[in-house]
Amino acid sequence: MASIIPSIPRERTGNKILRKRLIGSTITGWYPHRIITLRKITDTFPGMKLVNQEEKLRLEEIAKRKKRGKGAPKKGQGKRASLGTKKQK
Repeated sequence: MASIIPSIPRERTGNKILRKRLIGSTITGWYPHRIITLRKITDTFPGMKLVNQEEKLRLEEIAKRKKRGKGAPKKGQGKRASLGTKKQK
């Protein structure tokens, strides 16, 4: 009784997609598992003073953009936030 789906004329139910076999485990099987990362090493051994070069470069680029005035706006200072305050008035 619970497996019966009521049929509504001209209404899509999604049955075709729900009947398909799930492929998530097959896709994840193609990629190797990450065993250890730099973050795990630095968290485990904080005295080693390791530096993540990619993260350091990213932070430098953000600082350069902010200096030129091209950085991301502060939270609540963007275009959409200002639109909401205009409508309320």
